[in-house]
Amino acid sequence: EVVAADEGDTERQRLNFWGTLALLRCAASSPLAAVLALRTRAGEDLGPEAREEMLDQVFDGDSDALVADDVEPPLGGDDPALVSLIEQAERLAGTGDPKLNLVSEHVAQVVGEGFNVIVFCRFIATAHYVGRYLKDNLNSATIAVITGEMQSEERQEMVAKLGEIERNRVLVATECLPEGVNLQDFF
Repeated sequence: EVVAADEGDTERQRLNFWGTLALLRCAASSPLAAVLALRTRAGEDLGPEAREEMLDQVFDGDSDALVADDVEPPLGGDDPALVSLIEQAERLAGTGDPKLNLVSEHVAQVVGEGFNVIVFCRFIATAHYVGRYLKDNLNSATIAVITGEMQSEERQEMVAKLGEIERNRVLVATECLPEGVNLQDFF
């Protein structure tokens, strides 16, 4: 019985490690990805369908989805530490996000020098977050967001349409884009 309890504890520790690692990857990506991941962990009204929909919004395609071991079971929304983390991540979104401020300053500088820019993001939520911010704060360029939510043909069409635009172009994309899409002509 002692051995069985130890094996159970080891398995629980392994799941906690991978769950924590998954949360850290989301938090490192953007406050929005962190909020979605933390809300999932808190178990906020996410049944199987809602959880699947949320994962489709956060992760870009099946290859980026976490295996079952990477997702910790929900803890419940009444955990004060988890609620505090969600509130902190929500406050960081936008102008309080130092990574977003730095990337937008750099993109503005490079666009100002006449270059067309691609910003790659790991998570769909982060790509939309960065794209929205750049659209609101960078008037000197045309900004488009491409993620795995789109079919391959749609991605190729969007890149081609963006390439036809004469003014500076900024493409915010997830890792879905390099698959069969030639970016060298336009960026």
